[in-house]
Amino acid sequence: MLTDPLPIAASYTLAADMPAISRETNKSVYRLTVGSVAYTATIQHTTANGRRRSLVRLDATTVAPNPFDSTKSVEDTTSTYLVIDRSERLVTDAAVVAQVTELLGVLDAATYANVTATRITQIVSGQS
Repeated sequence: MLTDPLPIAASYTLAADMPAISRETNKSVYRLTVGSVAYTATIQHTTANGRRRSLVRLDATTVAPNPFDSTKSVEDTTSTYLVIDRSERLVTDAAVVAQVTELLGVLDAATYANVTATRITQIVSGQS
């Protein structure tokens, strides 16, 4: 089980420890509010049919003015995921870590300085 609170590196927006709000055997949920944005991180693991799936999810929720009715507000949420789906029989943890590292290279985000890199912006705008 990961630590509670979950430490976040100082170079990120969430540059604080993110406290757990729920802990189960194979799932932890962490929450932290920064300014007007509530961040929820979920880390969970499931196993079925000889495969293990690990999910890391980050939700960012804010309350924004309703563009159709200025007297009301709406909740606006963006979610990002990393899913690792692997065989439990043949693939080593080291091989999976190496593949996730390569995924960061595909995103051109090997360091925090590159997180806002052009490639991520291109992907978010719909390019493939």
